[in-house]
Amino acid sequence: MTELRTAYDGSGAAWARGPSRLFDLLANRVIEEFAAHLRGATVLDVGAGTGAVSRALQRAGARPVAVDASADMLAHVGDSALMTVVGDICSLPFLDATFDAAVSAFVISHVDDPVRALAEMRRVVRAPGLIVAAVFGAASANASKDVIHDVAVQYGFEPPAWYRHLKAQTEPLSNTPDLLRECAHSASLEAVVVDDIDVDSQISAPEDIVEYRTGMAHLAPFVNSLTAVQRECFLRDATSAVRDRGQPIRPRVLIMSSRCPA
Repeated sequence: MTELRTAYDGSGAAWARGPSRLFDLLANRVIEEFAAHLRGATVLDVGAGTGAVSRALQRAGARPVAVDASADMLAHVGDSALMTVVGDICSLPFLDATFDAAVSAFVISHVDDPVRALAEMRRVVRAPGLIVAAVFGAASANASKDVIHDVAVQYGFEPPAWYRHLKAQTEPLSNTPDLLRECAHSASLEAVVVDDIDVDSQISAPEDIVEYRTGMAHLAPFVNSLTAVQRECFLRDATSAVRDRGQPIRPRVLIMSSRCPA
């Protein structure tokens, strides 16, 4: 968590400009199915980032509380949550049975013990409260992501160690329906259901795809380290590469819903 906190602490502004467009859409998709159950509920947004889930919860009539390891990311939540709290999702800073429900979007796949993260969500939710966790599912490579990465490497980019670990070891712990379901059962959750869907991100213009990718925490610090001239050239080359060889962003999303046992 320390490495992730360090990585995301400098990325709040870039994330709000780029990736938040995708994650707001995904958060709406995650919440819409459960809106009727969450209306009026006090809901913990676990790993809130810049507040995509909190905004979706607020629109659904819930009362979100946002927790994240990065104060920099939480600074962009604004008034979308009742309060923001800096904390570790594997050791949530709340008493048992504090919330009516808990939602985590694209976060438990960032920790090496997703079962513990889900167990912590269970601990702070009152039975039989709803617990929802979404992750990106294993999928074939996306051409746009690949060409942006290749252009960045040409400009001197080296993926940080935490990102290599995330992709090679952490995400594969929960990125299939069976794995995610197993994590939920191991965390003693009940009535576990996993939906497997493909989402049209509505991000298809090359410029928008580049803005989305270059705002991600593994790439944003590198882009910020370039001189103004280098950054302009890099963004131009990346956009051109996406226009020539890229494809729209259509992520595979797994949405696990469950109940806190009595």
